Amino acid sequence: MAAHLRDDDRPLPAWTTRCVNCHVDTSKTPAFAPPLTHESLLAAASRRGGPISHYDATAFCRAVKDGIDPAGVLLRKSMPHYQIADAECMALWQFVVHQ
Repeated sequence: MAAHLRDDDRPLPAWTTRCVNCHVDTSKTPAFAPPLTHESLLAAASRRGGPISHYDATAFCRAVKDGIDPAGVLLRKSMPHYQIADAECMALWQFVVHQ
């Protein structure tokens, strides 16, 4: 899936944009970003110092495409902005929250 970083339209190599690279703990390193789990995404919480919010499908896709969380706070610049169709993003949301 094509992706780039905020303020930089150069495409990222595919191996660098896998969700698990940052959102999953490994035996060698802890996760760099919050887990992509039902509990983490749907819980009402303050994220990055913003107001309390939670993800829904629309907010999730906004984060994936535009790098903005449900409270309107920019995600870290290291979060790729993915070029993904709305239907594909909704399917990804369903997969993430129902696994």
